[in-house]
Amino acid sequence: MANERDLLSGIEDIPDPAAHLVARPPPALAAAPPEPSLTRPARERRALIASLVGLAWILIFSWIEGFRDDLGSPGVAVPLAVGAALSGLGLLLALRPRARGLPAGVRALQALVAAVPVGFLAAAVAMSRVADPPVPLELHLRCIASAIGTGLVPFALAALVLRRSFLSAPAWRGAAIGALCGLGVVVGLGTHCELDDLIHVALAHGLPIAAGALLGAAAGAMRGRA
Repeated sequence: MANERDLLSGIEDIPDPAAHLVARPPPALAAAPPEPSLTRPARERRALIASLVGLAWILIFSWIEGFRDDLGSPGVAVPLAVGAALSGLGLLLALRPRARGLPAGVRALQALVAAVPVGFLAAAVAMSRVADPPVPLELHLRCIASAIGTGLVPFALAALVLRRSFLSAPAWRGAAIGALCGLGVVVGLGTHCELDDLIHVALAHGLPIAAGALLGAAAGAMRGRA
């Protein structure tokens, strides 16, 4: 029988299979977040305050622009009221936790992102006409400038308040919230713009919805994940 010394004589020639692991640098330490995460009640309270401030800004900006003379007529007031209600309910659906505290599912968010512009365009086709002669370019540009001024504060507030708030699908959540904020801006535009030209409504008034969805998706992807 070979002795133990003979059996172990070549063991030092066997390469160490974990030698490459020893040569690796140690992993970097995870940095602590720059600020502590908010509790759920604090986040909901902050979102409610931001929503009220955004709504107040839309009303103030519309007042500065000057309310249309026929704002109280049913044909104008009812569609605007429906749009405002849908914007608020959509935001509640996108932000309110579901059972066991889970957020809204991705399918629901995707449905919101698709339904807001499609519903707006369908309403525009049903309620608007093609002007003859066409609406002058300066009127299109004026409404686009008004849309930017109206949407600036709500979009900025949404990006600020909802940063580091999404546990999953931050781009879709941001897109849904941005599109719904854009719908609120559309309601504000409708309180002072009397043009019912289909091209004007679809392009100039529809701009906040498209811009809100794109900006919201970008903001959610970059800063939205908790």
